[in-house]
Amino acid sequence: MADFCWNFPEFKHAVVREVSDDVNNAVRDSTSTETVDLEKCRAEWELYVQALRDLGLDVTVIPQDPKLPDCQFVEDPCIVIGDTALITRPACGPRQGETTVLEETMRNLGLKVRVVESDAATLEGGDVIFTGKEIFCGDSVLSNEEGFKILEETFGDDYPCHSIFVEYPEFHLKGYAALAAPGIMAICDNEWGHPAWKDICDTSNYPYKVMWIPDDFGNNCLYINDTIMHAPENQKPDTFAVFQKDMADYNLIPMSSEEVSKVDAALTCQSLLF
Repeated sequence: MADFCWNFPEFKHAVVREVSDDVNNAVRDSTSTETVDLEKCRAEWELYVQALRDLGLDVTVIPQDPKLPDCQFVEDPCIVIGDTALITRPACGPRQGETTVLEETMRNLGLKVRVVESDAATLEGGDVIFTGKEIFCGDSVLSNEEGFKILEETFGDDYPCHSIFVEYPEFHLKGYAALAAPGIMAICDNEWGHPAWKDICDTSNYPYKVMWIPDDFGNNCLYINDTIMHAPENQKPDTFAVFQKDMADYNLIPMSSEEVSKVDAALTCQSLLF
């Protein structure tokens, strides 16, 4: 484990949303034309939610909306750090409809809520990595400078905020960088991951260790209270082996995101933790 004291928060709550009937029309930026198996996608989602409950989290489930294909991916329209929820402004217009129920849910759960109201801003949670000490935000095709300013205005008094360039065709920082555990970054060992790691090291106020991930998108993992949810062996065997070797001090849960990967989504996309 990392030897620096990160004081990373212990999560007690999770917010998730059911899989949309229309998930096959979710926004895709890749060239993937694979069809999501809706029944299998929902089965994977059920396993994901049960894992959150098994870890002791109080899980709030929002019903799906067939008019919002991406509604399952609650990470993008809301960012929660501490007792504050920032309702974002997704870059894709149709996704902005996902924010209304999330704002209502966060208020009902007692969080302080701020809403991005500027039409000039775009900001998505898939670009935001909170390490417990500071925040990294992707400067990407989906999150712009105005969005970063609002993120910094919201959380910057408590945590330094750093902008990290995200090179297209990747569209979210978490597409090749993620927090594997306090003080440890999981970074894709590819032409996009290495520059991102350099930017993180150059801008950060704290020392991080890196775990290089051999598979594209294998970096996307979810840290919850000394447990790491990561790609399973049957889908990304090389990535699975890295987690088993390098993160053996943690409780490890292999978790499939095979179906949502067909619409460019992954593990972190499907929950809000606080």
